[in-house]
Amino acid sequence: MAQAYHHGDLKQALLDAALALISEHGISAVTMSKVATRTGVSSGAPYRHFKDRMALLRALSVHAQSTFEARFAVVTADAPNPKEAFRRIGVEYVRFAVAQPAMFAVLSRGDLIDRDTDVPNSEDAAFLIGLEKLLADGDPDAPLDANNPLIQQLAARCMMHGLAHFFVDGLLGLIGVGPDQAVRVAEALAAALNSPNSHDRFVLPK
Repeated sequence: MAQAYHHGDLKQALLDAALALISEHGISAVTMSKVATRTGVSSGAPYRHFKDRMALLRALSVHAQSTFEARFAVVTADAPNPKEAFRRIGVEYVRFAVAQPAMFAVLSRGDLIDRDTDVPNSEDAAFLIGLEKLLADGDPDAPLDANNPLIQQLAARCMMHGLAHFFVDGLLGLIGVGPDQAVRVAEALAAALNSPNSHDRFVLPK
């Protein structure tokens, strides 16, 4: 039987409960009933804030994105130039994934992002729109220009995102490289990407 609800912010408490479930058992473990039980409310209470499980997970994705963007703002606040901002964001993305693997898991799921409402960052939206146009225009069988800034930025996103997954999924742990070395490896990869031909902005992966 659910206990009486004593929290001041039920919506946030439900998001926290969903995040805890993801941390312990993965995204598939999140259900409205389990979130209600963990929060200590009736099975119908979560529906006052979220119409269904997907709405809850999408809200959590927005929360995770906001949390990371706040960290992004801090690490780039005094960056002397765009390339240094590029390096700092790449490293911070990996640092965030290692420190907050549950939130990272949510950010890694494209199906939890509503493109019309969950991509408020103008640079990120511009990148997605530009990449969509690049892939749609021209001969669909023709190779893409590797020097195109959009392709270079996509490569940067994929590399840092992949490195983050290597740590979170424990693949690097197989060779004795633990989360405590994440920043060291991320710094090296960011430096490798920071070539004269690289796009000078690194926008958050979506």
